[in-house]
Amino acid sequence: MERLVAPLRRALAGERVTWPALTSEEARALALHGVAPLVYSVARVPQLRDYAMHAAALEPLRLADVRAVLEALAARGVDALLMKGTPLAYDLYPAPELRPRGDTDLLIRRDSVEAARDVMLALGFEERITSGDEHGIRQVAFTRNEHTYDIHWDITNTPLFSETLRFDELRARAVAVPAIGAGALALASVDALLLACIHRVAHHHDSERLIWLVDIALLRDRMPREEHGRFWRLAADRRVLGVCMRSVELADEWCGRAAHHPASEFLTKEEIVRDEPSRVYLDRDITYGRAMLADLRALPWRARIERLWQLALPPAEFMRQSFPAHSRLALPWLYVYRGARGLRRLFRRADA
Repeated sequence: MERLVAPLRRALAGERVTWPALTSEEARALALHGVAPLVYSVARVPQLRDYAMHAAALEPLRLADVRAVLEALAARGVDALLMKGTPLAYDLYPAPELRPRGDTDLLIRRDSVEAARDVMLALGFEERITSGDEHGIRQVAFTRNEHTYDIHWDITNTPLFSETLRFDELRARAVAVPAIGAGALALASVDALLLACIHRVAHHHDSERLIWLVDIALLRDRMPREEHGRFWRLAADRRVLGVCMRSVELADEWCGRAAHHPASEFLTKEEIVRDEPSRVYLDRDITYGRAMLADLRALPWRARIERLWQLALPPAEFMRQSFPAHSRLALPWLYVYRGARGLRRLFRRADA
């Protein structure tokens, strides 16, 4: 990938540039970064054509599916907000297929989960079984054919970040996305930017996956100065300023943007250097154990105990699905094996 850095940065900046022929490994790497269709749109690299064609062919089917799900949820009285990739694809990019995504993310109120589950099952979706870690898995996932929906009741699964933005405030500021549907609502630009900055750190440990950085750059490109000020103020007030500064810095670097509207234009030096618990996630060498400790500290004592219990003893159905080749008689030993494996994992890097 090293030889592609210069043309890639120019392509992400929207410039037309001559590319070298790609190896199959390089093409796959760009696809994994989510930028293969975007690069193909500005450079017509032959090795990326199949990725771009697949994304273009899938998009109308995905849109019809999203519209059907949103209509069904609305008919049941479930207030749902689109977030992350899908609304950004239709709001920021020249064509939605230029923004690949593996699923559609919806945010709902916690007390609407059962109604949403009924709707999704009635539509023929299958629910994925989880480990039962209700403090670390704040969503349910449903799959039908190639379409997966993650239905969240908090913006992240990570306890340290989960209450940074709450549903009711996001709903009050939500904006329409008419390209998706008449009743489709998504996060406003400031909220979408804050979530984009948090997501790549909270869930992916400061990952430099390029499509997430392009999202951040495009959101910032269209925001007026007043919105930049509100974004930085919100980041400081919710104690995720360090995470947001890091995300914006990487987006500007990779997407060829000159630094603009930095936090220092809107916040004091004291606010910028203030200690924040969330900054622990900027350590790319953070272990699972250290990340878990930071998350446990974000929970009240009762929730900490509940989470440790649920991690140690997930539902039997989850265990049988995780170890399908073993008999029911082996279940107690599988719990012991899983626990030992989990203890070893505490000392590994979280992004490994």
